[in-house]
Amino acid sequence: MKFTLALLWHRTTPRSRGARRALRVVLLSIGLALVAPTIGMKDAVGEAHVDHGGTVGIRNDAERQLFWSLLCTCGCPRETLGTCTCDYASERRDQLRAMIDQGMGMEAIQQAYVAKFGAQALAVPPNSGASRLVWALPIVLVIGGAYFAVRMLRRWSKRGAESAAALGAPSKKAAVRDAYDDKLDQELEELDRE
Repeated sequence: MKFTLALLWHRTTPRSRGARRALRVVLLSIGLALVAPTIGMKDAVGEAHVDHGGTVGIRNDAERQLFWSLLCTCGCPRETLGTCTCDYASERRDQLRAMIDQGMGMEAIQQAYVAKFGAQALAVPPNSGASRLVWALPIVLVIGGAYFAVRMLRRWSKRGAESAAALGAPSKKAAVRDAYDDKLDQELEELDRE
């Protein structure tokens, strides 16, 4: 392991510097992707997550749609208000029912909930403004990764062909004939004559 890490960080030739730099960027990106989800959860963990013994009572479709679109902020592993059975979620559902009874619309209630608990309280991020980055980032990363992989494969195959040519190895196009090939040609000619 120590030897492998030394190879990753040790610079030997200008040609390998780019590959090592790219590898470092990929490893750093993977590390950040693994750590990023825990950064937003530190605010929610440890709040009023008390009892998990209750049930979720949903009275109508409006409540179902609203409760499933908002997350419980008690520290649950990203459970919606439609599935979390803790006391904290029950209080939130009662507050949201009061807003529905006052005649507030679905979007107005969601905006009030986001204003109080932040954008991370939405089960699905909105596809507007800076939140579009959440939707576009995976697509950009997949396309960038595919481009990087194709570029590296082409570069490696080119290097392999160059090193084979430098060593004097015959190329794929050059046919190497030996005694076996000559013998095979003779037998084929004899078969043609028969």
